[in-house]
Amino acid sequence: MTLGWKVALLNILRNGRRSIITLAAVIFGCTSLIVFGGFVQSMYDGMRESMIRSQLGHIQIYADGYNQYGKAEPEKYLIPSASLEQITQLIEEKSQALVVAPRLNFNGLLSDGKQSIAISGIGIDAEKEVLLSSAIHIVEGEDLFPEDVAAAHLGEGLFNSLDAQVGDYLTLLASTQDGAINAVDIQIAGVVTTGVKELDDRLLRVNLPLAQELLYTSDLTRLVVLLEETEQTDLAVDALRKAFKQQNLGLELRSWWDLAAYYHQVVGLFNGVFGFITVIVLVIVALSISNTMLMAVMERTREIGTIRAMGGTPTQVVGLILLESVFLGIIGSIVGLLIGILAAKGITYAEWMMPRPPGSTQDYPIRVFVVNEILIKTFALGFLVSLISSVYPAVKASRIPVVNALRFT
Repeated sequence: MTLGWKVALLNILRNGRRSIITLAAVIFGCTSLIVFGGFVQSMYDGMRESMIRSQLGHIQIYADGYNQYGKAEPEKYLIPSASLEQITQLIEEKSQALVVAPRLNFNGLLSDGKQSIAISGIGIDAEKEVLLSSAIHIVEGEDLFPEDVAAAHLGEGLFNSLDAQVGDYLTLLASTQDGAINAVDIQIAGVVTTGVKELDDRLLRVNLPLAQELLYTSDLTRLVVLLEETEQTDLAVDALRKAFKQQNLGLELRSWWDLAAYYHQVVGLFNGVFGFITVIVLVIVALSISNTMLMAVMERTREIGTIRAMGGTPTQVVGLILLESVFLGIIGSIVGLLIGILAAKGITYAEWMMPRPPGSTQDYPIRVFVVNEILIKTFALGFLVSLISSVYPAVKASRIPVVNALRFT
């Protein structure tokens, strides 16, 4: 066995050009999978955190029945303001939340005196939303402050649809809980973007007291919870569900995972793309290695014949060639991992900008994560492809008749 390992290593060193070609194929495959896989993971991470810190938070809490019936009759499924302090304390105790922010959602019309545009409004606690909505960027103007009761933020698309400037006053109309029409004047404090064009085309953010005045209510649509780490979400959800049930508070909750339908669609799409590219890369690498090993078998036909003539069995010939593939696969995979990691770090450090994707309003820098799971899978795939693609050349070499092999020139 030891002799076989030594012979395999000597054959790799002796046929330097062939070995380099084989190693290059393995290195190319491993590097490609690490870089593309890390890029896809960075996209998932960026999209997830952007959605959490601009729209969803980690957990949203509603009055019981809101998710089933709230769209038709939202005024009947509000969280009572009298219970707000008790609920907030319970959430902070059970989930170790960084922020528990109240929101009151409403739909209405925004008028600049010339036209009226349908909007999707949110009443917010300006102080708490500074951290919770950190992914919302101010394009123009300034932030909302609690003392500016009439101040409002408009989504970039909504602002561009109006004949108005920052500082101008607009009229906001909406239906109250009793079905009456109410109107208030608001002042444009700033223009914001969430990175999602459809949302920016209708978004209006105002201070919570103004939204409550508009709707004639002191209640809330939801409480949005921000945690220290996204990985804590499942534990926090379980703890809060048990606490709500024990306290009989009549609340239900949804995690960001339940609410992020668009995120799941994008992940499903890119997982399919990554799987397809992985297959293509592996096929290219396998064909390259197989072709190189077939050439090696042809070059060493007389050598193989000599081994057989000296008593070597077909199994030993197969084992010798496969041992060479094992060494090449291990070396190529390790070097490929190192180059892939360096490439990922270099691309991230360069901060090249990606063009904005469809439906987005922001460019973003290319980031490539180094993911341990991808590294392990890539190493295993590089090794296995090197080994499997050498099986056919090895078997073919073992079946060459000894006489024909010795006469080969």
